[in-house]
Amino acid sequence: MDLLTRPVGQDSVRQAPPPSRSHTHGDQWDMTLTVTASSIEHIRGITQAHLHFWGFQEVDTTLLGVSELLTNVLKHAGPKEARILVQCTADGVCVTVGDLEPKLPIVKAVGPLSEDGRGLALLRALADGFGIAPTLTGKDVWFSVTCPSAEADRQGPR
Repeated sequence: MDLLTRPVGQDSVRQAPPPSRSHTHGDQWDMTLTVTASSIEHIRGITQAHLHFWGFQEVDTTLLGVSELLTNVLKHAGPKEARILVQCTADGVCVTVGDLEPKLPIVKAVGPLSEDGRGLALLRALADGFGIAPTLTGKDVWFSVTCPSAEADRQGPR
């Protein structure tokens, strides 16, 4: 039975998440959304499309970082509302994910048998820049990836 044919009742009505807002302005893209497990894959796809449009060919580290930061919002933030900002820079890409959770994440060493807790440490090792900053409404976590040939390979508008 789908949502349209299910009987209406207290248990069968699901609230839709608030609408997402997305904007692309030249060399940057931002989106405000409610993070869900399914939205993370969707955001990866949108990010990948923007990076390819801007002329970047090597995007694996950036997509890994996007997945990690949004998964952290899903797992650790109280409100699941977030804003992602992807900026094409002169030497690569910078991604910032802001959320409403004031508690700052801790990049920590984990044991060899731990099932989680490695994501930010891995991202910090792979990215060329990484940071965490408190904001008036929560926090921003960002990373940058340098692509030495990015300017020469750029095919999108400048």
